Amino acid sequence: MEAKRLIGELCSRFRVSVDFGRRLQPLVEKALATSEPRKRQGLLELVERSFAEEGRRAERVRTGGSTPDEWRALRSVARMLHAWNPPGWFERWEAPVRRSPF
Repeated sequence: MEAKRLIGELCSRFRVSVDFGRRLQPLVEKALATSEPRKRQGLLELVERSFAEEGRRAERVRTGGSTPDEWRALRSVARMLHAWNPPGWFERWEAPVRRSPF
């Protein structure tokens, strides 16, 4: 297997940028060039863990740091509020309060 192809597959699988993958390409090349199977496996596992962590970080950025449960709750509340017409007193809520000079 060649390093560029492996990097491309990992980028797709973990939904990370190709730029991130390119930074790890020298490590992948070294792993693939190593003749000792244990070292190769260890380096490739390290690379895969790096991709997995970057994928989790990228997902948090895409979702604004919210969990899937939080997004479901937000969508549920948004559907209810979409058709909501606030009462008249609601508009006066933020109006400045007049204070008596006494």
